[in-house]
Amino acid sequence: MRQRQLDLIAKLAALDPPIAFMGGFAEDALLAGGITREHEDIDVIFPRDQQKLRLAQLAELGFRDWETWGEAAPGVPFYLFGQSGDLNLDLGIVDQAGAENWMRVHRLSFTVGGEEAPAGYQLRLPDDLFEQPLAELDGVAIKPISPLALYQMRAGVAERGSFGPLSERQRATMAELRQRFFPDRSEAELLPATKPLTGGPTRNAT
Repeated sequence: MRQRQLDLIAKLAALDPPIAFMGGFAEDALLAGGITREHEDIDVIFPRDQQKLRLAQLAELGFRDWETWGEAAPGVPFYLFGQSGDLNLDLGIVDQAGAENWMRVHRLSFTVGGEEAPAGYQLRLPDDLFEQPLAELDGVAIKPISPLALYQMRAGVAERGSFGPLSERQRATMAELRQRFFPDRSEAELLPATKPLTGGPTRNAT
């Protein structure tokens, strides 16, 4: 399984323009240079204006059917899930407004603790979201999102409880990211700016 995932990661990394990785494999690349544990899926992310291109490229890699697990607006996905054989692929789609990157969470298709997952907000992701240099993952050069983006995605979503509580492993990884890349910033300072999707003032990190 791990080798099949790595083979797919190599194919994804070869796409033009380069596609960005997020989630566990991106964390492994930045923190360890190789795969440190089993992963259920591969996570990639791209701006909304690349959606048509990316879906066409991924169809050529065997991913043709997608489930919408999260919407940025009614009928507009920001989180898609696809399968090809035993390989799982998660797609994140970022909305850009000028120079700003936003993760918009209008609705999620799953429950948390038996209740509808919290939604109705947007997180501002850092300006360096897609600017991280290549990193090696077991000999494959991939483009991860920035360490700050990895941290803020988990922190921002966890603050809202949209995916349930963070696991001990996720907390440990966030602590390692913080220690390695931004040791002088507090957890409160690292929270992303948020605002409701219906409008209203942005809540900046303190």
